[in-house]
Amino acid sequence: MSGKKPSPPELEIDFLETGHEDRYMQEVFDHIDKVPDKEPLPKIPPGKKSKEKRDSPFSQLSGADEQIDLHGKTREEAIMIVQNFIKTCHAQGLRHVLIITGKGQHSGNRGPVLKTAVVQWLKKNGHPYLREFRDAPPRFGGSGAVWVELK
Repeated sequence: MSGKKPSPPELEIDFLETGHEDRYMQEVFDHIDKVPDKEPLPKIPPGKKSKEKRDSPFSQLSGADEQIDLHGKTREEAIMIVQNFIKTCHAQGLRHVLIITGKGQHSGNRGPVLKTAVVQWLKKNGHPYLREFRDAPPRFGGSGAVWVELK
């Protein structure tokens, strides 16, 4: 036995050799006008909004005025950054800010260290600057971020 395996028979068809690629592409382009540009929008009668829109506290949010990302920071660094961020944003008259803390998936059994520290700081020191804060809506990071409404 020489130890060499026999090479497998060639089973793949090379479109370049068969000449079929032009025909297939032509079929696609012949019927391209029948492909809709986009899905039709659902019809909502005037004056009525969906229950989801009405009940959502985030339904009017288009985005944060400013945001910070605390990934990779220590707890102490994160608190100093958040303190400066909140005070600066409040002084600038911003209304909605986002603090991205991450979900703490690398924190092990301790849970989300940065988010816990940020929330504690906001509860204890945020009253002069904040209207309220809560988990961000899913499109802005969900439980991995804090949505802050400033006074």
